[in-house]
Amino acid sequence: MLDRYLIQEVLKPSILVCVLFVVLFAGYSWIIFLAQAVDALLSTTMLLKLIVLKVGIALEVLLPVSLYFGVILGLGRLYADSEMKAMLASGMSPYRVMGAIFLLSSCVAVLVALFSLYLRPLAYEESYRVKAQAEAGLGISHLEPGHFYERRDGSLVLFAEEVDQQNRQLNRVFVQSEHGDKLRIISAKKAGEQFHPKSGMAIPVLFDGYEYKLTRNGTITHKSHFAKLFIFPEEAIQDARRKAIPTRELAAFDTKQYIAELQWRLTTPFSTILLGLLGIPLGRSSPRGGKYAKILTATVLFAVYYFLGLMVKNLVEKGALPIYPGLWWVVIGLGVLVSVFVLIPKFSRSQF
Repeated sequence: MLDRYLIQEVLKPSILVCVLFVVLFAGYSWIIFLAQAVDALLSTTMLLKLIVLKVGIALEVLLPVSLYFGVILGLGRLYADSEMKAMLASGMSPYRVMGAIFLLSSCVAVLVALFSLYLRPLAYEESYRVKAQAEAGLGISHLEPGHFYERRDGSLVLFAEEVDQQNRQLNRVFVQSEHGDKLRIISAKKAGEQFHPKSGMAIPVLFDGYEYKLTRNGTITHKSHFAKLFIFPEEAIQDARRKAIPTRELAAFDTKQYIAELQWRLTTPFSTILLGLLGIPLGRSSPRGGKYAKILTATVLFAVYYFLGLMVKNLVEKGALPIYPGLWWVVIGLGVLVSVFVLIPKFSRSQF
C-alpha cells in the first residue's frame, strides 16, 4: 500500500508537469509555424498537423523531464508534510522508496522507448512530408493579389497580379527560385496546382510563359518559352533524412551522423530511469523549505545534462569525438552521479 501511495504522489505532479510542458511547447510551436503560414508556406490545417507532430516528437524529452520534476515535487510534498518521516519511522526502508521510484521510472522508460525508437521517426517522416507539400504548392487558398511572398529560407519568391479563388488559379505570375549559385526566373500568364499521386503533393504548374536561368553575376545561361511547365520539388522528395529513418534500418548505416542518431534513440530510455532516480535526493526538503526548495538546482542540473547530450551528439557527428562510446559517455556520467547520491549507502542514508 505504501508503495502504491508513493507512486501515486509522484505520478500526479508528473502528469501535471507533462501537461504544462505540452501546452507551452505547443504554444511555442504555434508561434514559430504561424510565421511560416503568414509567408504562404502553411495552411491552417497543415499548421495544426505540424504542431501535433512536433509535440509527438518532443515527448521523448518531455516525458523524462516530467517524471524528473514529478519525483522532486512528489517527494518534496511528502517531506514538507512530514509524511516521509512517518513512513520511515514505521519501518519503510529507504531502498523501498528507491524501488518504487525505479519501478515507476522503468514504466515511463518503456513508453519513452516506444516514442524514441518507433513513433518519433514516423512523426519526423510525416512532418517532412507535410512541409514538403507546403513548400511544393502555391498555397492559392491564402494568397492575396499584388503581394510578394517569400519563403523564410529565401529559396523562392512568388508574385501574382490576380488570384482567382473560385477556379484556384493565379494570373500574371512571377516566380524566382534559387538553386545553389544559380537563379531561375519564370513569368507566366496563368498558374495553378495539380495533384501528383506518387509524391502525394500538389505540384505547381504554369501556363504560357518564359523561363530564364541566370548566374549570380546576371549572365543568362538559358531562355525558353513554354506552354506548360511543372515546378517539381525533386530535392524535397528524394532527400532521405536520418531522423525519419526507422530504427531497424538506421542500425545498418556506419557513418558518424547515423550512429549518433541511433545512440540518441537508444540512450533516452536509460536516461529516463536515471533522471527518475536522481529526483530522489533532490526531492528531500525540510518542512520549512517546502516542496519547491530544490527546483532551481534541479532545473540547472537537467539543463546541463540535456545540452551536454546535444553537444556530444554534435561532436560525434562532426568526428570531434569517437563514435564509441559516443553519447553513452553522457549516460554513464549521469549513472555515476546517481550511484553516488542515491545507490551508495554512505550517501543514500544521508538523503532520508
